[in-house]
Amino acid sequence: MKCYACKKDGLKLFLSLGHQPPSDAFLKPEDMNKPEETYPLDCYFCPSCTLIQLGYAVDPEILFREYVYNTGSNNALRVNFHELVEKILKKYQPQKGALAVDVGSNDGTLLENYIPHGLNILGIDPSSATSIAIEKGIPTLVEFFNKEVAEKAVTRYGKAQIITATNVFAHVVEIDSFMDGVVSLLADDGVFITESAYVVNMVNNMSYDQIYHEHLRYYGVKSLETLFERYSMEIIDIEEIQSHGGSIRVYAAKRGAHVKEASIAEFLTHEQEEGFWKFEKYEQFAKKIVDTKFKLLDIIFELKRNGQRIIGIGAPAKGNTLLNYCKIDSDLIDYLTEKSKLKIGLFSPGMHIPVVDEELLLKEQPEAALILSWNLAEELIPKLRKLGYKGKFILPNPVPIVLEK
Repeated sequence: MKCYACKKDGLKLFLSLGHQPPSDAFLKPEDMNKPEETYPLDCYFCPSCTLIQLGYAVDPEILFREYVYNTGSNNALRVNFHELVEKILKKYQPQKGALAVDVGSNDGTLLENYIPHGLNILGIDPSSATSIAIEKGIPTLVEFFNKEVAEKAVTRYGKAQIITATNVFAHVVEIDSFMDGVVSLLADDGVFITESAYVVNMVNNMSYDQIYHEHLRYYGVKSLETLFERYSMEIIDIEEIQSHGGSIRVYAAKRGAHVKEASIAEFLTHEQEEGFWKFEKYEQFAKKIVDTKFKLLDIIFELKRNGQRIIGIGAPAKGNTLLNYCKIDSDLIDYLTEKSKLKIGLFSPGMHIPVVDEELLLKEQPEAALILSWNLAEELIPKLRKLGYKGKFILPNPVPIVLEK
């Protein structure tokens, strides 16, 4: 096994979350008695470039073709994408008619923000969510992005001034073909912008539930620099954003095309000083994960012993990592509440907890609610209180706690 970023051997295992089903592989009622595929969920550290990565890659056809997630259902992401496009337009000032491409475009939510500004747009995404974008009239290639697809896009649409890959750059198995595609599609003075979970925040916030099969890599700035250097590209700017519990937005370009900002050196210095270039940091992280698991289970068992009902708020992919690792099943959690019609009526992968409309929470008023999208707790709790939920909230991370009325 070689590192995705530097291609060197010698990767070191520091965490195993067991064999788990893909986190978005929700089951239909008629599939509940069928065998369920599971895959190892193990994390490795690269001593050469510091990249954190999974040891096993699930076939992308299994993970992404039938995809029960659409970006437009996430209000925080809609706001994030609007702000991203505004920053791009202000900072790089692409001319009207310039091409903006979104890789992993899903339902087209990001690309819609370019339309009032006169840019040409193109989405590239293999998933079933693209049907929503196509219905909205957004040009979309329903394919996995790689060098061949990039060359097809250049032939049809020309070179791209802007390429975005938000919460998708860590998903790609064939990273070399993906990067060859970026180089082929990007104009010489163009900018490639990625948003990915930041390994520093993942460790500091105990966000181990961000680890699932779609996310093959967990980037720091040093590992990203190593990856881009192999393609004669360089990072030109970095900023931290709130998406997905703490991410980094990285602006990259062909070498020498743009001035490099001072923020890059600041990120690198911080990572090194805080120990994120050393294996010991991740060994400590793994030990804390075990401790967090048992603390959460203690809370849940105590509530159940007292005869209290517990449900789950939301059915995000990250929630399924937590539920499967902690072995929290339908004996402990009655159901998961959701707004997404794509998930309501299904069962969670692995633990087989039913997913229901969130209105049931307000109707039944269970005594406790485990917030699986805990990184959005500050937004969710006031909203649910306003709607009329009166019970306790359980936050599983970074330290499991119960919030009373």
